[in-house]
Amino acid sequence: MLRIGEAAKQFSISNRTLRHWESAGILKSTRAENGYRHYDRENMARINQIVMLRRLKMPIADIERIFIDDGVDAVYNALCSHLETIRQDASVYHALIAFVERLVSKIRDAENPAQVFSCLEEQYAAFDSRHDYVPQILLSERETLMEKLNNVRIVRLPAMTVASYRAESASPENDCAKIFSPFVLENNLHKRDGYRNFGFNNPSPSEGSPVYGYEMWVTVPEAFTVPAPLVKKQFGGGLYASVSAAMSEIGERWGQLHAWCEGSDRYNVDFSHQWLEECSMDYETFISAEIPDGEKQLDLLEPIVAK
Repeated sequence: MLRIGEAAKQFSISNRTLRHWESAGILKSTRAENGYRHYDRENMARINQIVMLRRLKMPIADIERIFIDDGVDAVYNALCSHLETIRQDASVYHALIAFVERLVSKIRDAENPAQVFSCLEEQYAAFDSRHDYVPQILLSERETLMEKLNNVRIVRLPAMTVASYRAESASPENDCAKIFSPFVLENNLHKRDGYRNFGFNNPSPSEGSPVYGYEMWVTVPEAFTVPAPLVKKQFGGGLYASVSAAMSEIGERWGQLHAWCEGSDRYNVDFSHQWLEECSMDYETFISAEIPDGEKQLDLLEPIVAK
């Protein structure tokens, strides 16, 4: 049996990472009388397995699915999917290398920046889109940089007054929206200056129970009368790490953002503040049943503090 700090040191990871894996249900510890977490031989082996998969750059959400499903098929499917992602990334960078090599060879004798950019334009014009897709790749920041979370934004949310509604059921997001969305639309809150719209689990899903909670917020003027069953609340604001996510990939993106926060040299996760999901697109488009989840986007906001 090893204490959490000893296990973290052995695998060069943080205590917080181990606690996250426990909360995800892929790791278990026992509590001693003094309150310390301890890991037995089976869970130490599990930590080693998770670390090996992370060293392969496999997303933590996929790793969680492997251990939750607990079958060979889950491991096989996850590895095949990850292999395809790696191959796509390799193709992107091989194409970029070829493109830049050709550009470098052409601008060697350039006398000024204008000639350099002229060469760049010629390179683009010379590419046949049927055979070379580098121009599209270069313009697709979301497909390349975003996936690796190289552009996490550090934002400070201001204090604000919100109208809040919470539902608790097996599908609380939908149940909450049935009350919340008509309220927003009827009062044109999505068209007011300073409009912000947030949601979050409250409480989060728990193992063995299909019931959990979801709460939604929308900003309202300080003097606005919030009708029951909604309630008026004050949000104090705070510092957050933020990244965008399509609804269809929200679980994986949360895992990636949390991993980024845990690995940051400048910030710690602030567990005393609420994690938030903010609607970052036109509200009427977002709630439309005709728009697929893959086209609906949220900003994920994880609270942080400077180290």
